[in-house]
Amino acid sequence: MSTSLQPFVRRRGPFLTIMAVLLAILAVSDFTKTLQHMRNPGLGIVVLGHRFTRIRADAFIGSMFGLMLAAYVYGIWNMKRWVLPIAVFYAFYVPVNLVLFWALHDNPHPSAGFIVLYLAFALTGSIGTALCLIYRRDRLA
Repeated sequence: MSTSLQPFVRRRGPFLTIMAVLLAILAVSDFTKTLQHMRNPGLGIVVLGHRFTRIRADAFIGSMFGLMLAAYVYGIWNMKRWVLPIAVFYAFYVPVNLVLFWALHDNPHPSAGFIVLYLAFALTGSIGTALCLIYRRDRLA
């Protein structure tokens, strides 16, 4: 690893570093929801279980969520104390969004194995990141 990155990774740790990178990819995905929708109209951003199917909604809401995730990534990457409320919000939002989506839509549901695996990754990413930040709050600036 580059010596210039070592102090940051050491302070943040490998888990938060990986989560920041994955959340950055998710932010890019939210910013490009309009392009995804244009390619496949069945795609769109999902908020509180509701999939938005209009390009304007995807553009606006996708941009808002992209900005929120970009701020979250910046806060994690730089270990800022103000990131804690975002982390707690996101830790609650992700499971609620997933459960509402599966409950509100009659689409064929994925297999139970897929749901368990998906939830494991989603909850580790959302709740795990929040818990890790709370645990390391003395390292936050």
